[in-house]
Amino acid sequence: MSNIKQVYTNCCYKSYCFSNNYYSDDENDTELDPINIYDEYSHREIIDRCDFGQNHMIHARLSSNKSLIQEQVQTSIKNNVLSSDPNNGNDGPSKQQTNKTFPTMLKLIRGALIGGVNYEEIYMDSDLAIETNPPITPNNPTEHQDPNTHKIPTLHETARKVARLKKQKLDEKQYIAYEMIACTFLLGLVQDGNDPNKTLYSCLGQTMGGTATLKIRDIVHRLEARGGQNQLIMFLTGPAGSGKSTAMQVAQQFCYDFCLAVGVMWSDTTFLFTAYTGAAASLFGGVTISKAAFLNQQKALSLNDKNTWQDVRILIVDKVSFMSDKNLNTLDVKLKEIGNRAKPFGGYSIIFSGDFRQLEPVGSTELDLLFSSLSSKHWDNCINAIIILDNDHRFKEDPEYGQMLKRMWNGDLTTEDCKRINSRVIGYNGLQLPSNIEGEFKKRKFQN
Repeated sequence: MSNIKQVYTNCCYKSYCFSNNYYSDDENDTELDPINIYDEYSHREIIDRCDFGQNHMIHARLSSNKSLIQEQVQTSIKNNVLSSDPNNGNDGPSKQQTNKTFPTMLKLIRGALIGGVNYEEIYMDSDLAIETNPPITPNNPTEHQDPNTHKIPTLHETARKVARLKKQKLDEKQYIAYEMIACTFLLGLVQDGNDPNKTLYSCLGQTMGGTATLKIRDIVHRLEARGGQNQLIMFLTGPAGSGKSTAMQVAQQFCYDFCLAVGVMWSDTTFLFTAYTGAAASLFGGVTISKAAFLNQQKALSLNDKNTWQDVRILIVDKVSFMSDKNLNTLDVKLKEIGNRAKPFGGYSIIFSGDFRQLEPVGSTELDLLFSSLSSKHWDNCINAIIILDNDHRFKEDPEYGQMLKRMWNGDLTTEDCKRINSRVIGYNGLQLPSNIEGEFKKRKFQN
């Protein structure tokens, strides 16, 4: 006998994956990228949501003109009747009883918000260097290896895990940005889970009693209190090395862990990382915003074009300083064509990341600059959150150099700073390039 359940799943569902390009390769990556451990989880979750039972088992050599897939309505009705009988031997209903529901998701979201309200409490414990919850691996079997008992992540626990494994502590402003992005993501799950027109509604099997509205309002209030918004359009800025990318990556890690634990499908476009330049996009395995949002496409978007955005929940646009006012308006038009025409950028939550003190759009005029008073002001009218990071995370080994660059960024270079920079000009005072450079890159000779 061959199980049609497996065949149907492979035909009707696309595979989901989590890109681990955003983290460097080291011995701890398997802990920060749990899909390597739970590679069967999403597949099992998809199968369990299908309405299949023993009546769908067919012989592998059976030849018939009859469709192998019965009508969904009849199957659903039959399984609903069977599920009420605890003695029934059909395997479909028994698995349905373990499916995640909307009320369950609300409880898990509430749990994810526990603790970490005050920044000082997040990293105050001395156990950051201690693995209190050993990683689950094939060589370390525990009861937690069952995906159904996978621990629900909390906001502060995820930040602590990154600090422990990657030695990257978020500063207070980074943590605020991380919290706002994560809570906006969770708020989107609440809205979609309560909307009959959304796929998540049918997946979670939304069933709540008369207290549903009060429970939803309570969760929404908690998420909004932590910075969540129905549509977050954030400008995350700061000098080079201030930790903009790190804050977004930690938010992505939390959202992935939460979806894995709750049973919400995760796609490699759920967090859509883009950049305005190809070089910047290649650093984190993303794509250019021009390609992702069809900015240069003159013809109307096809259904296939729009479907590439069906899983997107958070859009990240890096190097926004390169984007002109015209391109921003084009992005607005394209996303409205894909999503909600009544909302800016189609209703998608967007994190614009970059630094306007860096390079401007090529060949730009005053009219092209997003922050210019002569622009369309679409940028000013849409942004609803601004976070300016100011720490020097990239220059921990050379803080003096980092402080000098920060003064340059602020336009506050001192006379001593200028003298020091001028003293390092190649060719003057006998200063030459080193014959080789040691580091993470292979040594290479320089030609003088």
